[in-house]
Amino acid sequence: MLFKSRETKYIVTLCLLMIVSCDAPRTERRVAAGSVDMNLFGNPYGTTSGTTTSGTTTGTSTTGGGETGDITVPNEVSQCSWSTNGTSGFQSSAVHLSPNEDNASEGAYTLCQSTINPLDVYIQMKNPIASEQVCLIPTYHSSTNSVYIGEPRCLYVRSNTTLYKVSLIKNRSGFSTYPVTGVMIMRDKAYEYGAPFYQVILSPDAYIFCSQWLAQYGDPSYCIPFKSGGHYVYHQF
Repeated sequence: MLFKSRETKYIVTLCLLMIVSCDAPRTERRVAAGSVDMNLFGNPYGTTSGTTTSGTTTGTSTTGGGETGDITVPNEVSQCSWSTNGTSGFQSSAVHLSPNEDNASEGAYTLCQSTINPLDVYIQMKNPIASEQVCLIPTYHSSTNSVYIGEPRCLYVRSNTTLYKVSLIKNRSGFSTYPVTGVMIMRDKAYEYGAPFYQVILSPDAYIFCSQWLAQYGDPSYCIPFKSGGHYVYHQF
């Protein structure tokens, strides 16, 4: 009887995850990003040779291995600390963004919200991630509680001397009027989550599912294994 109950719960959870993943399924995130040499948000702010992309004149930067580059920081995010060489000068750090998810100093990054448009954020990371995209999910927090207010926006971070601009979306039903006061950062990567998930799930989908389950039923069961897994960065502005 216990086995049947667990099996039924697994099937129900799997079906619900399929529904929840419609917010931003991995296939759509991949398709939206185009080829592996493109990312969802057009060309990054920093490019080589001071070229012009998508009608916007960009600054110059190097694209490899921590060499010093001429990085132009937009005025709208000049209040934050950026790295000029790709190895030092970052504003924050997180284990999840390090190559093996085990060293906070190697997971150094800067994430900054635009002073012009709060839906625009810029990100720079010490160690680029080539194996999967990095997803940013806009959140709103009040006191000790936080909620996500829009779908994931994902991109490939291929250079540590580039500032990538990400335009967030507030499209969660009932939350479109909430301001963006933080961002959940996570790899678009599957991890094994324990009970009550009992399966391997993409971390952005696991986060959205646990949040929706909590909001609908007041039950934090799915958020507990997500949080204990630690495969995310919660960054407040």
